[in-house]
Amino acid sequence: MPVVKFYASLRQVTGVKEARFDGRTVKEVLDTVSAAYDGKLDRYLKISTVLVNGRNIAHLRGRRTRLEPDDEVSIFPPMGGG
Repeated sequence: MPVVKFYASLRQVTGVKEARFDGRTVKEVLDTVSAAYDGKLDRYLKISTVLVNGRNIAHLRGRRTRLEPDDEVSIFPPMGGG
């Protein structure tokens, strides 16, 4: 079961640094994360940068990227400031 790591404001919303979620693709895992937190993360999940084992999913197969049970999914919400 892939481990999902939460960063920045996502840690405040979830109350944890990481958790394990079922899913065979990034989309399935993100859907499971959304359901686990009653949709509270939905606005973040749509615009966050997602990495699988340190690689941006934009350079893989996007949300269709397949996952193995020992994969690490990192979610980084957009950062503001200047």
